[in-house]
Amino acid sequence: MERSHYLTAPDGTQIWYGTVGRGPALVLCDGLACDGFIWPYVIDRFIDDFTIVRWHYRGHGASSVPEHPEKISLDQMCNDLALVLDALEIDQAILAGHSMGVQVILNFCEQYQERVRALIPICGSYKHPLDTFHGSDLMRRVLPYLRRAVDSAPQAIQRTWETVLPRQIWYKVAVQAAEVNGQLLRQQDFLPYLEHASRMDLNFFLSLLSALSLHSAEELLSEITIPALVIAGENDTFTPMYRSVEMSEMLPNSQLVVVPQGTHVAPLEMPDLVNEAMEKFLIKHDLLAAPSNKTSPTHTASSSS
Repeated sequence: MERSHYLTAPDGTQIWYGTVGRGPALVLCDGLACDGFIWPYVIDRFIDDFTIVRWHYRGHGASSVPEHPEKISLDQMCNDLALVLDALEIDQAILAGHSMGVQVILNFCEQYQERVRALIPICGSYKHPLDTFHGSDLMRRVLPYLRRAVDSAPQAIQRTWETVLPRQIWYKVAVQAAEVNGQLLRQQDFLPYLEHASRMDLNFFLSLLSALSLHSAEELLSEITIPALVIAGENDTFTPMYRSVEMSEMLPNSQLVVVPQGTHVAPLEMPDLVNEAMEKFLIKHDLLAAPSNKTSPTHTASSSS
């Protein structure tokens, strides 16, 4: 980031944020346990057109873990984003969210819709994400037991988590389990996620996961009239494609783009396709000037309006 800062939330939590580029604001909102690994190709493409705003949720990256992690909520995180925009003197922004970031930008839109110019939900759910993880609600049902296990031996389990997760074997496991498309995803693009996730405070991680599991923006979607581009991975096992289809159908002014063979990390697997879809969407809604020289896209997307 060209410019990097911290702000202090009302409860004392330190929130990191940074900007790069010039122009209207494009805010990038991460997934759970992420600190920006999904965005490099998006930033490279749009750095000359927008002031790109990156920020770390509380408990993520360079931001601090709140004093009371068990009280974490999406409302709290959205209020943090409002503070970031205030600090940067940004009245309105385009919001792009990946995975959990979809829930964040939808929730933010409910509270601060006048501050949002457009939404770009990518590979994320609009409701109860643990109910559809790998096609079942097993993760939601197991979550209370995971929390009790961590509570029983927090230091030992935290050390194990920090030691085991960063190993490169987990990339191979993800490929073998079809969590990611090993033919499209470069290993060096995925390892930063494992490194950051291994440093997460597990108590905070599970508290936030619980909050996400209860969240639903279903009743809100029909009231969001600003332009929205919904991007889905065809083979996403974290957020099934049908959730994105449902979300696009319920948003009054939306377009759906499906990344063929894409998984939960589609922006890293097919960056040209995702960037092209974003560019066309932004041009269509007068949020980006059309380029004078068009080049042939590397990939093609399946899309519907």
